[in-house]
Amino acid sequence: MKSIIKIFIYTFIIALVVRVFIIDTFVVQGDSMEPTIHDGDLVVINRLAYVGKIPKRGDIVVVEPRNSYKKVIKRIIGLPGEKISMLDDGTIKINAGEENKDLFLNEPYIIKQSKGSSTEMLYETLDPKEYLIFGDNRDKSVDSKEFGAIDSWDIKGKVFLSI
Repeated sequence: MKSIIKIFIYTFIIALVVRVFIIDTFVVQGDSMEPTIHDGDLVVINRLAYVGKIPKRGDIVVVEPRNSYKKVIKRIIGLPGEKISMLDDGTIKINAGEENKDLFLNEPYIIKQSKGSSTEMLYETLDPKEYLIFGDNRDKSVDSKEFGAIDSWDIKGKVFLSI
């Protein structure tokens, strides 16, 4: 009987440590990540994903932006040191600062915006610890278009499961 109680206590402590320090869950509110993640989906994030590692373009992360207490789920698009432009249709252009060195991202997961012009919204070159994040449903996403770049420490974890 004592061994069963010990096992229960150890299991509870391990589960608590994992839940508090390693993984977290997040319920998605809104359709800014459609069609990849849907409103009401439960996502599981790895809080330690970027300990000793650098976030990559395309990673889906949970972030608490500057001047906000609300967590959001978005995709990392702009990396430190890059200059990013977004066309009105949601297409992303990356420029490392040299003429004729533009890269247009291939993002098959996004919902194209309804606007069709080629007007660009420009960003300054990102600082060494800054990222730009966008939702996959660019028309309905409150993201770096509104609140600007996020700092690396604003990233709360990387999504590794969506239910």
